[in-house]
Amino acid sequence: MSYSFEVAALSTVSDYDGGAKALGAVVDINGSVLSHKVCLTDKANHLTVPQARKIMQATGDYRMLHGLATDLDHICIQVSSVGNGNRMFRSISDAAREFGDFLGAVTASVEDGNVTPNELRRIDRELAEMIVAANQLRSLCAATKSKR
Repeated sequence: MSYSFEVAALSTVSDYDGGAKALGAVVDINGSVLSHKVCLTDKANHLTVPQARKIMQATGDYRMLHGLATDLDHICIQVSSVGNGNRMFRSISDAAREFGDFLGAVTASVEDGNVTPNELRRIDRELAEMIVAANQLRSLCAATKSKR
């Protein structure tokens, strides 16, 4: 699923076990202040880039990074290292799922013979997510290549 940066920040903080108060203690931001910084209706308080980076590093949740990329019509690709065979199988599964989501978006959009701008945006989003998954799989393959 694709989020804007703001929605991703709110979701990251809200989904953290213990919420803003607990996460704030980990990243050295007062919990109440953190809550305001990710509130969608608070126009006066915002996360700084260093704060967002600290939150992503502490949580391992990169929705904000992907949300910012989406906001700017870009994609992010994780540089992976091979930890074990399960990572490869997971990556193959993710790539296949994203391909299916892309084809589903195309199919649903062309059924009536008229692709709307919203449908085209969904197709583009699914395509970007498919490319990310395929590139992650490729990076795993490259990391396992022969030394010859």
